[in-house]
Amino acid sequence: MPCLYCSSTNKFDKGLNLFVCSKCGLINVSRIMEIKPHTEVDRNLVELSLLCGEFELEKTEQIKRMFRSSYVALLKGNYTMSELAVAVVFLNNKSLNISKLGGFMGVKTRRAKTVVKRLQDVFNIDLVYSVEEAHEFCNTQGINANELITNIAKHMELTKEVLMSCIYLATDLSYGKVARMFHVSENTVWRHVKKLEEYI
Repeated sequence: MPCLYCSSTNKFDKGLNLFVCSKCGLINVSRIMEIKPHTEVDRNLVELSLLCGEFELEKTEQIKRMFRSSYVALLKGNYTMSELAVAVVFLNNKSLNISKLGGFMGVKTRRAKTVVKRLQDVFNIDLVYSVEEAHEFCNTQGINANELITNIAKHMELTKEVLMSCIYLATDLSYGKVARMFHVSENTVWRHVKKLEEYI
């Protein structure tokens, strides 16, 4: 691909690990990420560090191990490190929005969901909340929806969509506040609340 500024030939610079124009010296990258101040970036886990830093998540040893293991487990899948980072962070933080994670890293949502599905099989992770996990989430957020969650859990799995619907129905929180809590749109909350109302 020619230089976007002067149309000269780009050459790969091994020191920078990027393509640089041979004439004007312009670095040819589609995007340059900026990290938040005081964010510690591990050079061996750059993509994971960037993602955790942006969303203010703790980069635990469990996440690091899973990230390294996912690379080995899916070696033949031709997945990028950014795709693996998005999938691993999502699997360890069920309430996050995979589209937002992917959007920050430049990963298509469909591709990220494919990696998540493959990693679920590798690590035996279920994206359904247990009653205890749902109660813990509510307690952390200072929400009293435990009774409704316990009753609903007897009849259906506690997915993220069911949990956010329970929280909306059991509290006086607005669609917007619940949406921000789960990193989804207000329309998504409204749609799933209506489905749960039909059931109960």
